[in-house]
Amino acid sequence: MGKHDTTFDAISLFGSERWVAGTLGRSVEWLRAHRDELAIAGFPPADPITGYRIKADVIAWVERRRRLPDAVSGGGSDRARNHKPTGANNDAF
Repeated sequence: MGKHDTTFDAISLFGSERWVAGTLGRSVEWLRAHRDELAIAGFPPADPITGYRIKADVIAWVERRRRLPDAVSGGGSDRARNHKPTGANNDAF
């Protein structure tokens, strides 16, 4: 059994390559093979002192790549704004 990777601990603000790969749903080998492509896409580099990546930066990078917001805020579509309840008893379903 290998050494415990402390960057998986909740208290750690830095993540190892293993943590980063897991966060991206990929293997460490994939992460290494796509290092240049990730850098071009603005993926956060490793910290020069610790050699690890800042977890918050990795998470922020992923969140910036999202294509859909959590919820529509404000305005919304006319259809959504003009929605009227049907009076259906949803508890009956």
